[in-house]
Amino acid sequence: MVRPFLSRSIWRQIHLWFGLGLAFLMVPIGLTGVILVFAPEVDRWAFPSRYAVTGAVAGQPAGVYLGSAAAAASGARVMGLRWPRMEGAPVTALLRGGAFPEQARLAYLDPPTGRVLDIADLRGGLIGLAHALHANLMLPPSFGRQIVGWAGAALLTMVLTGLWLWRRPSVGFLRLLRWRRGPALSSNLHHMMGFWIAAPLGAMALTGVTLGFPLATRATIGLFAEVAPRAPRPASGGSMRQPSQDPQRVVDLAMQTGEGLKPVSLTPPTLQGKFWRVTAATRTGATQTVLVDDASGAVTVQAIAAGDGLLALLRRIHEGRSHGPVWSLIVVVCGFAPTLFFATGLLMWLRRCQPKTQALLSAQKGARRAASDLSSLEPRG
Repeated sequence: MVRPFLSRSIWRQIHLWFGLGLAFLMVPIGLTGVILVFAPEVDRWAFPSRYAVTGAVAGQPAGVYLGSAAAAASGARVMGLRWPRMEGAPVTALLRGGAFPEQARLAYLDPPTGRVLDIADLRGGLIGLAHALHANLMLPPSFGRQIVGWAGAALLTMVLTGLWLWRRPSVGFLRLLRWRRGPALSSNLHHMMGFWIAAPLGAMALTGVTLGFPLATRATIGLFAEVAPRAPRPASGGSMRQPSQDPQRVVDLAMQTGEGLKPVSLTPPTLQGKFWRVTAATRTGATQTVLVDDASGAVTVQAIAAGDGLLALLRRIHEGRSHGPVWSLIVVVCGFAPTLFFATGLLMWLRRCQPKTQALLSAQKGARRAASDLSSLEPRG
């Protein structure tokens, strides 16, 4: 006799109602995730003017890019600068304030000349909408991100319960791998696809949970690995209007901390932090963070804590662009999986309900016939 906790019927109901009840969350989250895997390519296709660069070499000092971006968005503050990581991509600058105080905008600059190619709302366009829907369901981030995190936990539960339902103790493992588990295409596709995609889909769900609850994730990882304190947000305390250090000198100081370093990003000092933050890429593709004091020019290389490395790995796994084309393809399949499982699972549920519905209709029809027969036997006055 199967213990109640391990009863297949209990897990089937959990699996069923999580799938049917939360499909309206999981399907759009999955499909927008597919779009975000190809975000640079989609953005280049949708807005070619942003990528109409005249060359691949970022030949201007950092101050030129910062000044061009600030001049193009009158009154806005430049909160960060990023050098292109791919050939043919522009330099980008994050802007806040000015004529659009509630919007974060991105300035696209030509690397060789520093000319502004375009300024766009981060939440606008296909990529902006996809990111807003995927990250927080287009709700305020304070609780929208948590809803997405709980959706990831529900998806992980469905993966685990699905694996439990997939196995049958009385059937050999190799027989379970056969395509024909039932007479219908939908059930065969549901079972076969569910098994082979379970591990990567579970990984995507788990990493989604960690991104949905970043503070809890940092606290949990901090229990067994060192995690550096969170860096203040770019807007924290307001940015310094006239920093003491020249931006390019800051970048040069940071590049002198190692061999073969290339600048990735530059964050100007704030009134609270009063230091520049430079992210540099090493020859191996890893990144390191360098802090430069705005007053003295003192340089500090931040050590990469083990916990921070794990946090970065979780994000890279979820984003699906940093581990080669094979993993990107797997992530794309995971993005389509909730739609496939919802459609096939719904068909399986409807087929399961069909005999019960027919039996109920037959019983109602028989009851009406019996009532009609009884009424015909009643004496007529």
